[in-house]
Amino acid sequence: MAYVSFSNARVLLTFTSPHSMNAWANIETQPWRKVQPISTDGVGNMFTLLNAAKAGGRTVSGSYDDTNNMLYTLYMN
Repeated sequence: MAYVSFSNARVLLTFTSPHSMNAWANIETQPWRKVQPISTDGVGNMFTLLNAAKAGGRTVSGSYDDTNNMLYTLYMN
């Protein structure tokens, strides 16, 4: 398992459903990626960050797991 980093990418779209730990993001230059479902709070926090970045016109940087293509870390620039 290796983490692949990306930086300064715009959040284009987000998606969630009522199912536990099911949050997705379409980030510039990336395909749709699911937030890695490690904990309910973690998924909720990352989804909140993604929506705040989109609403505020800010970019995000982070990493995803190259074995399952799920978002692992995020921060807002």
